[in-house]
Amino acid sequence: MTGRRGFLVALVDPGRQVADVRQEVTGVRRPARWLLVAWVLGLLTAVPAAPPHRALPDRGPTAARLTAAFADYGDTSGRWNGADRTASVRLPDGRLLWLFSDTFLGPVHPDGSRPRTAPFIHNSAIVQRGDQLAETVHGGTTEDPRDLVPPTAPGEFSWVGDATVSGATLQVLVHRYRRTGVSPLDHTLVGTALASFALPALTPTGVRPLPLDSRVSWGSELLRDGDHTYVYGTEAAGGAKFAHLARVVGDDLTGRWEFWTGDGWSTDDRASTRLLSGVGTAYGVQRIGGRYVLVTQENNLVFSGDLVAYSADAPTGPFTGPDYLHRAPETAAGHLVYDVDLHPELARPGRLLLSYNVNDVDDAVTYADAGLYRPRFVEVAWPRQRPDRADLPPTPSTLTARPGGAGTAELDWPPVRADDELRYQVHRRDVTAGQTHFVRIGEPTTAPRFSADFLINGHDYEFRVSTLGRRGESPPSPVGRMTATVPPPPPPQGLRAVPGQAGDVALSWEPVPFVQLFRVTQHDLGTGERSTVGTFTGTTATVASLRHAHAYEFTVVAVGGGGDSPPSAPVRATALVTPPAPPPGLVAVGQPDGTVRLSWRTLGPGVSYRVYRRDLTAGTPQDGPPAVEATAGHLARHLAHGHEYEFTVDAVNDGGAGARSAPVRARARFTAPTEVPTDLRVEAGVGSVELTWRSAVLGGWHRVYRRDVSVGERDFTAEEIPTRGTRAVVPGLRNGHEYEFTVAAMNQAGAGPPSAPVRVTPQLPTPTGLDVTATGSGEALLTWRSAGPGFAYRVQWRDATAGGQWRAAPYPVRESRHTAVLLTRGHDYQFRVAVTDGRDDGPPGPPVGVRIR
Repeated sequence: MTGRRGFLVALVDPGRQVADVRQEVTGVRRPARWLLVAWVLGLLTAVPAAPPHRALPDRGPTAARLTAAFADYGDTSGRWNGADRTASVRLPDGRLLWLFSDTFLGPVHPDGSRPRTAPFIHNSAIVQRGDQLAETVHGGTTEDPRDLVPPTAPGEFSWVGDATVSGATLQVLVHRYRRTGVSPLDHTLVGTALASFALPALTPTGVRPLPLDSRVSWGSELLRDGDHTYVYGTEAAGGAKFAHLARVVGDDLTGRWEFWTGDGWSTDDRASTRLLSGVGTAYGVQRIGGRYVLVTQENNLVFSGDLVAYSADAPTGPFTGPDYLHRAPETAAGHLVYDVDLHPELARPGRLLLSYNVNDVDDAVTYADAGLYRPRFVEVAWPRQRPDRADLPPTPSTLTARPGGAGTAELDWPPVRADDELRYQVHRRDVTAGQTHFVRIGEPTTAPRFSADFLINGHDYEFRVSTLGRRGESPPSPVGRMTATVPPPPPPQGLRAVPGQAGDVALSWEPVPFVQLFRVTQHDLGTGERSTVGTFTGTTATVASLRHAHAYEFTVVAVGGGGDSPPSAPVRATALVTPPAPPPGLVAVGQPDGTVRLSWRTLGPGVSYRVYRRDLTAGTPQDGPPAVEATAGHLARHLAHGHEYEFTVDAVNDGGAGARSAPVRARARFTAPTEVPTDLRVEAGVGSVELTWRSAVLGGWHRVYRRDVSVGERDFTAEEIPTRGTRAVVPGLRNGHEYEFTVAAMNQAGAGPPSAPVRVTPQLPTPTGLDVTATGSGEALLTWRSAGPGFAYRVQWRDATAGGQWRAAPYPVRESRHTAVLLTRGHDYQFRVAVTDGRDDGPPGPPVGVRIR
C-alpha cells in the first residue's frame, strides 16, 4: 500500500498538480496498495464521526474494548477482515452503523494472514447491536460481493464520507471517482453524491450526484449544531490539504447548501474558502463546552503519527493549535497512520474518543498481518489542562535560519540557560505551500541548533523554536525565515531486474543520499508502449501485471526536493506468467429451482474461470463446452430433474489454462411451484380459445387444463404441450360446446396449484345478408355474405305450406350461393344458412321466405 510514496511526492514538490502526481503512483497494481496513495494525494474522502449524540455513561465502551472488538470481528466473522475510514452514526432504533471505504471481505488464515484472494470492494458497513458487531452489509451477494453504494455512472466508483439520519432515511455523502487509465491508481475525483437508505432495513433508495465542483470532497465530517448541519470537506492542492465548510438548515442534506467564504455564506460552492491546512482526508469536529474542537492526523508534515486538535469559538474558525493528543505507536514499526475520526456518540464524559487507520507501504505486510488494516481507538482527556505560564521555561530570544549545503535549513538560537533538563522543539511552516499553522519537526534536542531536511527547492519556510521543561512548553521564539535551495539528486546506480512467476519483475537499486522517493518507468519492447510504473520508497519495487513472454526495459529516477535525477541505466527482463493453480474450495449446491450453484475461492485479479459439466445419469461420456466466468461462482442452468451432474473448474490467465480442480457432484432437483396463477381470462374463437393470466413465475412454464361441460366431463384433462409465458391458444374445440379451463405453473418436478377456472363456449359465426329468389321450374337461388375465408355453409329449408320441419342439405356449400331444386310450385318455403366445421353447425341466420313458381 503506497501511502508513504504519496507522502514523499508531496514532500519533494507539493506544488505539483494532482494529475502529475497521480501519473507517478500507478506502479502498484493490487487493490490494497492504492488505498493510501489516494489518501496522500487527497483523492480519498474522510469518514469521520456522525453528528454528536449524548455521551454514554462511564460504563460505555472504552477505546481498548472497541479496538479489540474490531480485531475479534475481523478474525472470526468470516465476512469482514479489514477496512479504512471508520465513520459511525447512531440509528433511530439504537443500533450503531459503522461505515467503511475500501474493504477486504472473507475469512483470514489461521496464522492471522489475509488471503491474497480476499474479495475487495470500495465501501461497506457493519451493524452494531448493543456491544456486539453483528453483521457486515454490502451490495451483491456473499458469493459475488459488490459495493454498498454503487457507482453513479459507468467507469466510476465511490468512497464513503460521513452520514446522518433525517427522519426515516440514512443519508451518506459519497465521493465519486473515475478511472483515467488501466492502473487501479489512475483515477480522479468527479464530485460528491448523496446516497440514501430507508430505515430500519437499510434498503438502498438511490444515489444522487450533487451539483458541486470537484475541487473539494465534501463530507469529511457532519456536525449538527443549532439549526444547521455543518458539512466539512477537504481540498487537496499539491501536497497540502485544506479544510472547507458548508451548511444546510436542519438535518436533511437534500436542502440548500451554503458555503463559508471567510466573511459570510454563499450558495456558490466555488466561493468556498480554506479554513486551515494540515487536515487529513478524514477528520472530526465536535462541540464541547461552547468551543469547537477539530481532530485530525497532523498532515502539515508527511509520515506524522501525531493526532492533533485545533479549536475555535465557531464552526467556521479561526482555529488555534495544534494541541498534540496522541502519537500512534504503529509508526515506530514503519506503518502509516491516517483517517482520524471522532465518535462522540460513544465517548465518555470529559474525553474525546478517536479512531485512526493503519496501513503499510508494502502490501505484503498488510496481507501477512490482517490485524494491521483495522481501526484503532484512543481516548484522551478534553479540554486539556493548561500549565501556569509562570511555570513554563523561558523562550529562546531569537532564531536564525540559513540554507545548508545539502538542501537543508541550518537553524541556531541562543540557549535560554544552562539546564540539563531543558530541551528544544523546532516548528516549521511551509509558506509557499499555504500552510496555516506551524508543525513540530524532528525530535527535541538539547543543543541550540538543528538541521531541517527534506525541504522543497524554491519554497519559503518559517521556523520557530520552543523550550521544553518538566512543567510544559514555552511560547515559541520569534520567526526565522529562509528560502530553500535544493539541488537535484544523482541518478540511481546498480539497477537489477529479476522476473517472477506471475507476470511480475522485482527491481532493486543502490541508495541515493538524501532521497527516499524513486519513480520507475517501463518500456514494453514488443508493443513499444512506454508508461510510468509508479513511485516507490526505499530501493526496491515490484512491477506487476506484465504480459507473458513480453520483454521489458526498466529505468529508475530519483525524486528529491530539488527535482528529478537523470534516469538510471536501463535493465531488461522477460515477464513470465505461470498458468494458475486449480481453483480451490469448489462446492456445488443444488437449488430448489433445479439449478446448481457452484462456488470456489478466487485466485485473484487477472484470472478467469471455465466451468465443465457432464450428466452422469444420462451417461454423458465427456464434458460439454465450458461456461466462462470472471468471478468465483457459476449458476448451472437447464438441468434435468433428478439427474446427477459432475462439475470441474480450471483457471486461465495470461500464461494459459491451469489444471482442473477435483470434481464435485450435485443432483438437480426441482420443487414444484407453489404460486397460483391469477386473473385467468379467456376469449372464444372458432374451434379454439385464447387464454391469458398473471403469474409470479415470469417467463416460466405453465400447464393448461380443460373439461367439456356440454358432454358432462367431470375431470380436467391436461393439454399435451405446456406453454411458456402467460398466454396460450387451445385449438381443436367443438363449436357450441361449453368448456372450463384452469392453469397451473409447472417445472420438471410437476405442476403447482391450479388457478380459479373460467368457462367459455367456442362458436362458429352466423351468416348474414341472406337473399332468396324464385327462378322458376321449382328452383330458388340463395345468396348471402361470406363469413370469412375457409368456411363452409350448411343450407337449411322447410316447406311452410305443407307444415314441414327444418331439413339440412346433406353436403356443405363452399361458396356463398346455392340453388335449391325440386321444390313444389305454388308452395311457400323458408330458407336459412349456418356455418359448419364438418362436425358441428353454428347458429343459423334468420330465415327468409319465398313462393316457388
